[in-house]
Amino acid sequence: MGCLSASFAQVWVEGTCQPAARITISSPVEEIVESVSVEEGDIVEAGATLATLFSTREQLEVKRLGFMIAKAAEDAKTARELYGKQIQKKSELLEKEADLKRLQVEQEMAQFAVDQRSIKAPVGGTVVYRLKDPGEAIGRVEPLFEIIDASKMKLVFFLSTKHLPILKKGMEAQVLFPELPEIKESKATLAFIDPQLDSRSGLFRVRFDFDNSKLKIKPGLRVKVKLPEVEDGE
Repeated sequence: MGCLSASFAQVWVEGTCQPAARITISSPVEEIVESVSVEEGDIVEAGATLATLFSTREQLEVKRLGFMIAKAAEDAKTARELYGKQIQKKSELLEKEADLKRLQVEQEMAQFAVDQRSIKAPVGGTVVYRLKDPGEAIGRVEPLFEIIDASKMKLVFFLSTKHLPILKKGMEAQVLFPELPEIKESKATLAFIDPQLDSRSGLFRVRFDFDNSKLKIKPGLRVKVKLPEVEDGE
């Protein structure tokens, strides 16, 4: 991976830190919140249960269909045995087997309705907003939580077009955080160069990716990247 050459005069350009992911988690159904498992500031792993909505009716439906499936399975087994002994018609066997498959699909749909009422974290990160408490109603697609994943950071800068010739995706550059003088210069990797200029400022956006798993830099902080100084007209 390339690194910016130290033989050029260097200039620091200021930008901002953004989390790798900022996700709003909404309810897929209209329901009452039964329990909430996390508080604001909690760190969660992907797949962790954040909240549970009331699902008694849906769970009973899964159970009811389970009883019906057990009976339908026995009926299909008996029909298969009778068909093997040439006592029952094949059409009757197919009907019993179709009834069993239909009930199994209905149970899958009922279980899906139960699963929808368990709100899980799609990514690991920090819970920054918790918007509902137990007993409150939640509407379909209404936000419940907001999670940020700051283990990786997006460092965003707006640059003059004179920097275009020196930039290449995958190159590394030195970065530092002015509000955190105790943290020494670190490396970030150029991940994106916006092909479009801002019509008002004439600047273009670039994004460096930064591994934040150890330093724990807070999103929103100012950041500076060291780039070779380029004279206008070069």
